[in-house]
Amino acid sequence: MPYFITDSADGCDGWATVKDDGEVMGCHGSKQGAIDQALAIAQAEGSTFEGERSIRELPDNYRPATSEDVPEGRACGNCVFYNEDRINEDGLRVWCERWVDWVRGDHYCNAWQPDDDDEDRDVDLTVPDYIREAAAQGLAYHADGLSGDGVVERTLREARLMADGQISEDKVVRVSAWAARHRADLDADGARPGEDGYPTPGAVAHLLWGIPTGSRYSDAVAWFDRKSEQVKADRSSSMEVTPVTPRSKGSDVEFRSFTGELRQEGDGNTFVGYAAVFNSPSEPLPFIERIAPGAFAKSLRSRKRDIRLYVNHDSNMVLASRNSGTLRLLEDEVGLRVEADLPDTTAGRDIRELMRTGVVDKMSFGFQVERRGDKWSDDGMERTLTAVRLFEVSIVTGFPAYEATQAAVRSLEKLSERTGMAVDELSEALDLLAEGAELPADKASLLMDAIKQSSPEPEPEPVSLLGLKAKQTDLLAKKVW
Repeated sequence: MPYFITDSADGCDGWATVKDDGEVMGCHGSKQGAIDQALAIAQAEGSTFEGERSIRELPDNYRPATSEDVPEGRACGNCVFYNEDRINEDGLRVWCERWVDWVRGDHYCNAWQPDDDDEDRDVDLTVPDYIREAAAQGLAYHADGLSGDGVVERTLREARLMADGQISEDKVVRVSAWAARHRADLDADGARPGEDGYPTPGAVAHLLWGIPTGSRYSDAVAWFDRKSEQVKADRSSSMEVTPVTPRSKGSDVEFRSFTGELRQEGDGNTFVGYAAVFNSPSEPLPFIERIAPGAFAKSLRSRKRDIRLYVNHDSNMVLASRNSGTLRLLEDEVGLRVEADLPDTTAGRDIRELMRTGVVDKMSFGFQVERRGDKWSDDGMERTLTAVRLFEVSIVTGFPAYEATQAAVRSLEKLSERTGMAVDELSEALDLLAEGAELPADKASLLMDAIKQSSPEPEPEPVSLLGLKAKQTDLLAKKVW
């Protein structure tokens, strides 16, 4: 672990030698005394001495979030500066990027700022001091001619802004991607502080991009990655969310359906049910999936994104919405409980009648898995969802999405085996037909040949063919890829 010196360590009147995690190794009456100890310890452990660190003390009002004068929800654990990627050895504290110190998640201070999913606001891009210092150091090395020939003026201009504490959303996203591509550059000799030949042009480039090459490297990369994700999420949530239908290819929106109790209350216009049940094993997807309690907590806390109740994930069949107050969602001991006031519309009246007769017994929800929001078993056969971004809930009147998927996939595979035609070709042709698009001649011929080869009957007339395709596409319209 790297070592530093500081003149602002708790318990020391003068200079102190400290570990990277803030532990004080010794107090000294002079700066040189602290340097000597840091060098000696680093040499003995095969670590590094990385100079002076300026530590700002936590504000005087840092205190338990349960205090009477702390607004509800304002705990460090809900703060944008709370870096969960860095946990103290005691397991109780996490690094605060605003105060450059360790804090408890259940405490509060006047640096508190909401995370982007908690309030409707732009992503906080307050640049941490160590990133500002890296950019300033990179500019100094560039002025000394140590940056090589590949540095462009835009990088220098943005580095000057970063050193001044300014950074754009676009730059945050680009730094995150750039760091991932250039990680290997720091494996070269002289790329790290303390190595012979430091700094290499690759090290200077990292500094100009705001990434320290010493002990704060991982902190900087984690900050840029996290802010990049927040920027992307903020951009996408600023638009009207149109749920992707289960049959769309390439979407990372997933759908899950559950069979359970659905009932009407009062005058029959209030709908109650569960869109998800906790700790209940799914059907094979092909893996087994469970939803952990608390998986929806973040989405339910957020008021930034509206959540709506649909019929069969169809955004043209809206029954209720959270923003209007007609949809109420909460987690209880069972799962994700849904309460809704059904509208006096065709869809609403149909659902009321289907519920009255007991025809409807399934609900579904559309979601994306949050970053690090799922856990897999060692064999990859079981998945537990721990944090998901909820987009919508639906009353399901047909096949659950994943059942339809399995049926469609199995049908295509069997048809492919019998005809020798590629599954992708069959799927593409059937997708076009399901969308009502005009089929190219080669695709139409492909479908005719497939049906002819898979049926013992004589070649069907065009009208019969359309009837058969209608049945096929009824399943395919519900598939998830």
